[in-house]
Amino acid sequence: MTEGTLYHNASLRGKMRSSSRLLSSIGNNPIVKLTAIVPEDCAEVHVLLDYLNPSGSVKDRIAKCMVERAEERGELHPGDRIVEATSGNTGIAFAMIGAVKGYKVTIVMPEQMSKERKALIEALGADIVCTPGCGSDVGLAMAKVKEIQAADPRVWVPDQFSSEDNSRAHETTTGPELVRGVGRDISAFVAGVGTGGTLMGVAKYFQEENIDADIVAVEPAESAVMSGGEKGCHQIEGIGDGFIPPLMKMAIVDRVEVVASDEAIEMSLMLMREEGIMGGISTGANVAAAMRLARELGPGKKVVTLAPDSCTRYFSTALF
Repeated sequence: MTEGTLYHNASLRGKMRSSSRLLSSIGNNPIVKLTAIVPEDCAEVHVLLDYLNPSGSVKDRIAKCMVERAEERGELHPGDRIVEATSGNTGIAFAMIGAVKGYKVTIVMPEQMSKERKALIEALGADIVCTPGCGSDVGLAMAKVKEIQAADPRVWVPDQFSSEDNSRAHETTTGPELVRGVGRDISAFVAGVGTGGTLMGVAKYFQEENIDADIVAVEPAESAVMSGGEKGCHQIEGIGDGFIPPLMKMAIVDRVEVVASDEAIEMSLMLMREEGIMGGISTGANVAAAMRLARELGPGKKVVTLAPDSCTRYFSTALF
C-alpha cells in the first residue's frame, strides 16, 4: 500500500465514523436459562449475556447512549476529548466508541485494576491515567478527572456515576429486552452496583410497565457500603466502588445481597464448567445472588440477571 493510499483510506474512515454499523450491534444479546446448576425445586434463573456486546461488556450500552445524547445536546464536538473515571469496562467502551467516532479518549482508573482492562483500553487508542488504590478507590479517579477537565476546555466528561443518560440506556434497551426474552412474569431482577445505572434503568422500565419484580442490588462483602459497611478492596471488578453513587435511589431497591469475592469467583468457574457461560467475576456475583433468590422463591417464579463481562478480562486475576 502506498503512502497516498494509506492517507486516502484514513480520510474515508473519518467520514464514515459517525454512522458505524458497529454501534448498532450493541444490545439484543441472548438470554439463557440456567439448567445444570439450578435445582428443580428453585425458581428459574435467566442470564442476559451482555459480554457479547462489541467491546465485551454491558458498558457499551451506556457509552453509546451518553455520547449520542451529548452530541444531540451540542455538548460534545469533533476534536473534543472524552475523559472518564472508571474501574475498567466503561473505559473500554468509551475507548471503542472514541475509535469509531474519532474522539480522543483518556481513561482515569485505579492502578490495581486488571492488566487486561488496561491493555484493551490502550489497544483501542485511548490514554490511561492511573490513580492509587483498588476498585473501591474510584473516588480518587473521579477527583483526577475534575482536575483534567479544569485544565482543558475541550474535555467532555460523561460522569457515568451521576448521568441520567446512564440509567436511560438501560430503561430503553435492557429492560425491554428482558421482558421480550423472558416475559412479563419476572419475579426479581438482580444486578451488581457500580454506577447503579443498570439496576435503576431496568427498575424504572419495570415500573412503567407495571411489572411487579423485586429489585435486588448486589455488592461485595468486602466493600458493603449499601449495607452500612466500610469500603474495602475486593476482587469483583466493576462493582463496589466504595460509595453509593448518585444514580442509586435506595428507596427503589427491595433488598441488597452481599457476595464475597471467593463466592463470586467460585460461581464464575461453575458457570463456565457447568453451563458454558464465560462470564467474569461480576457475573459470578450476580448469579450467586440470583441463586439465593431462586431457592427462596421456588418453582414457578423467574429470576433475571446479567453477565456484565467475560472471563477474558480476568486472566491476570484470582479467577485463573
